Amino acid sequence: MADSTLSLLWDSTRLRLLVELDRHGSVSAAARAVGIGQPSASEHLRLLETAAGQRLVERNGRGSQLTEAGRVLASHASQALATLAAAEEELHALAGLEAGTIHIGASTTPGVYLLPSTLGCFRRDHPNVVVEVEIASTGEIVERLLAGRIHLALVGDTAVDDRIQLVPFLADELVGVAKPGLLATRNGKVKPESLATQTLLVREPSSSTRQVAEQALRQARVEPQRLWELDSSEAIKRAAREGLGVAFLSRYAVAEEVERKELEGFRLAGQPKIERRLHIARLARRPPSPSERGFIDTLTRCCAKSADYAEACVG
Repeated sequence: MADSTLSLLWDSTRLRLLVELDRHGSVSAAARAVGIGQPSASEHLRLLETAAGQRLVERNGRGSQLTEAGRVLASHASQALATLAAAEEELHALAGLEAGTIHIGASTTPGVYLLPSTLGCFRRDHPNVVVEVEIASTGEIVERLLAGRIHLALVGDTAVDDRIQLVPFLADELVGVAKPGLLATRNGKVKPESLATQTLLVREPSSSTRQVAEQALRQARVEPQRLWELDSSEAIKRAAREGLGVAFLSRYAVAEEVERKELEGFRLAGQPKIERRLHIARLARRPPSPSERGFIDTLTRCCAKSADYAEACVG
């Protein structure tokens, strides 16, 4: 009975209210985002809770947050809104117009080193499409995709279930970097055992870059003396330039520093290259909108130029 009653109460305002509440963690902030007053927002939430037969929102010391039931409904609400937006885009396309909003998430490597140039190309070709971007670790981006906060994501290699479709769009290599002269290199290669006395500079555990690099180091039986966990690739590169340790980062992330000889790139002697793929991720049951398809086409074209530059710098 509750399910049928709940279905009768859905409208775009209530759908958006749940989505914004999940995003902002505050009823008042969600109300402002939707364009209604807080009393009205509270009444909408009470109606939804009555129909659902359980609590959807709970207050904490800093605001409000969705319960597990609320997060389930917010995820479906986001998907419903995305489907409606895609339908509008299809209608605009039939009329020969182009408009819409793309919600994109990206992990650090594609988000910082590949996405900006792609967005520049996309804006020139699609000036009427709005792009909203969120950048975080791969694990966090996957969670936001599943929650419906973003509809298209650029991530490194990662384990996902059948709810997410991964389509590779670019090959990537993780290369070692260190302060020039810190390590004994030969033909751009370092003996794995020489890293045993070094500090390994890494990102957070949910980073695809860290996961792939640590797996490769385990296979090479490399055990660095210690780990330093830093919050960004830029912080890692700064620490490496100061001789505080070594790191393994995407060649796209270090191409400029290697070209300027601020960092020395290296590979592990006797070991295969540390390679991965960068992927476009989306919910498997949700087809891309026309604007998203245009973005994917632009991404493929622009990233070819970045690959050529990184290859020239790092080799």
